[in-house]
Amino acid sequence: MHDPRILIVANDPDAGSAYLDAIARAGAQGELAHSFEQMAEMAKERSYNGFLIDILTLVRCSKEAKVIAYESINLFPVLRVKWDPRGKKIKLSPLEQTFSPDSDAALRFFIESRCRLFPARSLRRHTRKPIHLNLWYSSDPSFPEAATHRSFAVNLSMGGLFLHTMEELACGATVWLRLLDIDPTPIAATVRWTQHWGEGRCVPGAGLQFETLTEMQRTELTRIITP
Repeated sequence: MHDPRILIVANDPDAGSAYLDAIARAGAQGELAHSFEQMAEMAKERSYNGFLIDILTLVRCSKEAKVIAYESINLFPVLRVKWDPRGKKIKLSPLEQTFSPDSDAALRFFIESRCRLFPARSLRRHTRKPIHLNLWYSSDPSFPEAATHRSFAVNLSMGGLFLHTMEELACGATVWLRLLDIDPTPIAATVRWTQHWGEGRCVPGAGLQFETLTEMQRTELTRIITP
């Protein structure tokens, strides 16, 4: 069995070097990205079993980078850590500390219990653009009035969109869409990740992947997305 491949995101060189060493000690292969934009490009080209996220890199990145970060965080096993430059050691986020106060033990557990069992995958290749489209969405393809909601897309690609919603949509669930500006044939979409209300300064909603598109819808989406 191959060693798990872990993608590390840290913009501080010392932190990145420390994380690479810790990943190697824990029996995995580490690769380093200095930003979430670089992480996304790397994860489109190669498959990974999990991500190691530097907390300060996440906190200090731009709003656009946070969208990339949270989409990825919801698709892969993730461990959030912090580099202590004074003590020259890795610290865990408060959530991980509840499982183990020892960073090396927590890292080994993360790799063996989560990453090694997670099939390596890559990120989608479609780049989403900040395009707003009015839409209806429902859990029922017939769109009954009681189960149909009005909303809008925050961004859009040929592969999916980010749906603004205050609802708690479950990852893996099917959502039916009607985009008001194109062919109204219902589109089946799968919830791939969610951004809950109150989690950072981000728009709440869900990242959806299109499962069914008519040829007319593909043509019209191409026209909307292409400058």
